[in-house]
Amino acid sequence: MANTKSGVVLAVGQPQQIQSKEGKVFSKRSLYVDCTTFDPYTGQRSQYENKILFDFMESKTSLLDNIQVGQVVTVYFDLQGTELTEQDGRKKFYTHVRPYKIDVRQVQPSNRQPQQQYRQPQQPTYQPPQVEDDRPF
Repeated sequence: MANTKSGVVLAVGQPQQIQSKEGKVFSKRSLYVDCTTFDPYTGQRSQYENKILFDFMESKTSLLDNIQVGQVVTVYFDLQGTELTEQDGRKKFYTHVRPYKIDVRQVQPSNRQPQQQYRQPQQPTYQPPQVEDDRPF
């Protein structure tokens, strides 16, 4: 199962050329997405922000060519880990988020009004039929 995150695009970075310590040059392009959740019934956002920066590398940078600010996207990614041993013998561990696919879900409309809160229809109250009573007591 793929890891995914969906949200509204806040920014799309320009392609960059980065040089590693070993001298290798690679390309990188960033995508900044607001993945903060909201309640679909009330339209209220969670009190906890969740804004994620995805770095697309090498051939995957071209996936961002048609992505625009305000679009709702789903980013598919893998998690990879690396262990490095420092010169003094200490080990460091790194986790990398490697996006490999992006789908556009919809364009975010500007000045969107929150949906009206759902109101349950009123249930009719039971009224017993009116019957005249002929009994003497």
